[in-house]
Amino acid sequence: MKIKKKQYLVKKWFIKLQNIICENIELLEKEYGSNKKFKKNKWKYGEFRIIKGEVIEKGGVAFSNVVGKFPKEFAKKIPGTKGNNKFWSSGVSVVLHPKNPKIPAMHFNTRFICTQKNWFGGGMDATPCLVDLKEKNFFIKS
Repeated sequence: MKIKKKQYLVKKWFIKLQNIICENIELLEKEYGSNKKFKKNKWKYGEFRIIKGEVIEKGGVAFSNVVGKFPKEFAKKIPGTKGNNKFWSSGVSVVLHPKNPKIPAMHFNTRFICTQKNWFGGGMDATPCLVDLKEKNFFIKS
């Protein structure tokens, strides 16, 4: 498949993913008696949405689509930039802070990056507000 077609499909998928995530968080809010909705904010590279609800105290879901050039020193660390530091990237980033302190705050992002190579990347972390010594043992490296 040609790279332009991949980029088109990936961009459409990330827009859809942002919608799916926001719709499900709004359904969760509704299930617990809240009619809170995401506020949409357009920006130069996409759209970010923010919610302040009863289940999610504050949350954000951002879609971005960026084209640019990596700084020369940084480009040396990125696959596919030898002789050409241009890139295309699209993705979704999510940050959720629940009101319930027993539920960890969560951050996750996923993206598709194109240089002279292309790949998906991303990650996720959960940050507990309360220490649970039993659960802590599952996360301690041996």
